Amino acid sequence: MQKKGRKAEDGTVIVIACTDPRCTPEEFMGMSPESGNTTIVRTAGGRVQPALSTLLVLSAVGNLGKKGTIIVVHHTDCGLASVRNDDEIRRILRAGLESGDGEEEILDKMMFGSIVDPDESVKEDVKWLRESIWFKGMSIVGLVQNTESGLLSEVICLGSERRQ
Repeated sequence: MQKKGRKAEDGTVIVIACTDPRCTPEEFMGMSPESGNTTIVRTAGGRVQPALSTLLVLSAVGNLGKKGTIIVVHHTDCGLASVRNDDEIRRILRAGLESGDGEEEILDKMMFGSIVDPDESVKEDVKWLRESIWFKGMSIVGLVQNTESGLLSEVICLGSERRQ
């Protein structure tokens, strides 16, 4: 909800980050409620496809997709690195289902986005957003946070790919 007295602005900043409590964009990017027009969207692994419905709603009710920046943040030592791929996640979840629950169809349609290498997964997500028709007006950046040191590395900058 928008704070009273604050009006919608061009130049929206959306940060997509992991739900891991060690990965806190509000802290490592120096954000505060008073600092402006930044929205934080958190998903498992900071993967963008699970955030798509939120991003599209923001686009429908605001200016996302027209102007501004999306910052995708993945991190080292992510829990999603403990699984090899979406099929393994589905297998683990199916093991807890009763036969005939009807939930298997839902699992088949879901994308979870395992992370083997955070540099590579952030590149995948930035590429996916940049190729989407919904976010053509947005600048999209990819960062990786080292959870041990807290430092951020820019993996994909505004105009090109760059490794640090």
